Amino acid sequence: MTTDILLVRHGQTESNITGYYMGWSEEDLDDTGLAQVRSLSARLSRLPIAAIYTSPLRRTYTTATIIAEPHRLPLIVMDDLIEIKLGDWQGLHMNEIKREWPELWRQSRVDPSVVTMPNGESFSQVGERAVRAFNAAAAANEGKQVVIVTHDAVVRMIAAHVIGAPSSIYRKIEIANASLSILRINNANARLITLNDTAHLAC
Repeated sequence: MTTDILLVRHGQTESNITGYYMGWSEEDLDDTGLAQVRSLSARLSRLPIAAIYTSPLRRTYTTATIIAEPHRLPLIVMDDLIEIKLGDWQGLHMNEIKREWPELWRQSRVDPSVVTMPNGESFSQVGERAVRAFNAAAAANEGKQVVIVTHDAVVRMIAAHVIGAPSSIYRKIEIANASLSILRINNANARLITLNDTAHLAC
């Protein structure tokens, strides 16, 4: 029995291109992000999607809503799929963060696996809940195809888990806005089939 988990990062937001760290903010997609997600939705419209899970944040919920339209599926909101809690970094520009927390910033750019955001979450905490969400969605949909709409950090952590890599691999993985990554599970054995596929954005 084969289960496919289609991991989707939300479409582009303004902060994605301006360098602000928005974390748990309710920022929505910009016009480019909406166009990206419509292209992805068209690509996925032909697939027999059985369920669509989403982070509760607006940028992911909007993305999931557009993907769900051709399938007429309700969205399943899962708090474990939310973006990393940035704490004191939320709403700041990367240059402000570099200036105020130079050592922590450098560590976060090299190997964030040991980093805890000031008054926020650690990357290991994100990994734990990301894997928990992945396992729950897979267990509830054996033999089906499901979509999980979430955030950059969550996709990276799930991908690292599936290939059996330490979370220190984090900065070696690229996850673009509105990208598609596919995980396939056979007899409890999960494999990474596709990572950061953006072919639909070239259409």
